[in-house]
Amino acid sequence: MRKTKQLGAAAALVSGVILAGPATAGLSGNVAATSDYMFRGLSQSGGAAVQGGVDYASDSGLYVGTWVSNINFGGGTEQDIYVGYGTEISGVGVDISALYYWYPEEDSGTGGECSTLELGLGVSFGPLSLGAAYADETHFFLCDGLGEAALYLSAGLGIGLTDSLSLDISIGQYSGDEIERSGVNGTDDSYFDYAIGVSSELQGGYGVAFQYVGTDIDDDDPKLVVSFSKSFDL
Repeated sequence: MRKTKQLGAAAALVSGVILAGPATAGLSGNVAATSDYMFRGLSQSGGAAVQGGVDYASDSGLYVGTWVSNINFGGGTEQDIYVGYGTEISGVGVDISALYYWYPEEDSGTGGECSTLELGLGVSFGPLSLGAAYADETHFFLCDGLGEAALYLSAGLGIGLTDSLSLDISIGQYSGDEIERSGVNGTDDSYFDYAIGVSSELQGGYGVAFQYVGTDIDDDDPKLVVSFSKSFDL
């Protein structure tokens, strides 16, 4: 796959679905280093990645933000720009969002196009979260400008082990005409990904996560991913 995002610091890196905006109102930032940038079970960087973002959230539930990472395709940089609205209804968290995956350095000389607009819907209840993300034209698999529709469905479970340590489990299915066209899973039009790991929130906004990430794609070996992060108010 050519072309993932931050359910705890760990699971959203796997899911690629924004399930909630920033937790508190105001302007905040984040930086991270990871041994491999994984998106829906597949590597985007082919190795270590440095990442960072800025978010603004309002008391109304509206939020907007941007996030950047190095990658090993599309010119070498991915910049995500997103806007959304998160609220709670009878104890159930609901989040709707639009996310634009932008590859500013993609090679226009080849006629390629990687950038993709995706719409997301997420719900959460206690430790359980469910998400759906849909793009009518998914370009970041082949970057040829001919992208077709794809849908990603995900479920995540975050279990608190201590006040600062949690067990994170997620599973997702990516399906659609673009999955079949890309050949990422042979001639199939879908694949599954999964992740299990632990994450810890440390004092001072620091965090660390360890994940075991894999897919049901033939010859795709699971990977152990280690990530370190720092969040801060601006």
